[in-house]
Amino acid sequence: MPLYFESIQGNVVHVRASGTLSDEDYRNTFIPTMENLFQTWTGVRMLFSMDPDFEGWDAQGAWTELRFEAKHRHDMVRVGVVGEGKWDRWATKFSKVFTDAKVRFFSPDQEDEAKEWIASGV
Repeated sequence: MPLYFESIQGNVVHVRASGTLSDEDYRNTFIPTMENLFQTWTGVRMLFSMDPDFEGWDAQGAWTELRFEAKHRHDMVRVGVVGEGKWDRWATKFSKVFTDAKVRFFSPDQEDEAKEWIASGV
């Protein structure tokens, strides 16, 4: 499964991605779960971990992701992104345009630090 929820604890969620994400991945998995969280919690905190085989998004998946971020720009307070390469860093910087959340990039060896940062202040 290219996109799955590794953990959900209150308003802190950890999502893991691999392969290529599609519109279907967002519509069937990510969006329904996140919409439920937004109805339950104010200020959701998300850690988005990209596995080593993560290849990004297909065109429709990227468009769905951007629309989701714009729609929920005020619903998240922190977004941590764990990834490996320049593309991952660039995507993290680009996503800051679409959210009011604090957004921070972490390398794979910093995943524990990313988890602490996401949960801090809860």
